[in-house]
Amino acid sequence: FAAVNKLVSSTVDVGAKIVRNIMDPIVQGGQKRALNLEQSRFQLMGLLSDEKKVAKVMEDVNYAVDGTAYGLDVAAMAAASLAASNIEAGDRMKSYLRGISGVAAMTGSSYEDISNVFTKVAGQGRIMGDDLRRMEARGMNAAAAIGKHFKMTEAEVRDATTKGKISADMFAEAMNEAFG
Repeated sequence: FAAVNKLVSSTVDVGAKIVRNIMDPIVQGGQKRALNLEQSRFQLMGLLSDEKKVAKVMEDVNYAVDGTAYGLDVAAMAAASLAASNIEAGDRMKSYLRGISGVAAMTGSSYEDISNVFTKVAGQGRIMGDDLRRMEARGMNAAAAIGKHFKMTEAEVRDATTKGKISADMFAEAMNEAFG
């Protein structure tokens, strides 16, 4: 009886550990995503002060990640950062967010990593040489993609970048068109 009892207890303990090891990460991941979404909505509400504008941004977020491996939470966090740089809901926001989705997929990078580049560019209002190098470090020749979109050579894009003539919107438009 003691041996059977010990065997049953051991089997139950192993089963409980297996369930915990599978379920805990799923539950924690879901909680993290839900908290990120809530934080993003809170930030957007603070920035936009209008529930309808927040809802429109969230539609753009959904549009950008629908059918991709990326979650609403990371796109919503990027949208909040872009909104802080005066990127409004609609085609402009969609262009940035889809560009992020496409570049992240093409480079095998995380959405967060690429959104960091895009939100930095948006905050500056233009792309800078170090932003091009950050993209190159991820295997993406952004200067070539911008050049192709705007019918410029890569050298012309780099020169225009040095002179501050490639705006954040131009960058987002080219990335969205090429990879979004």
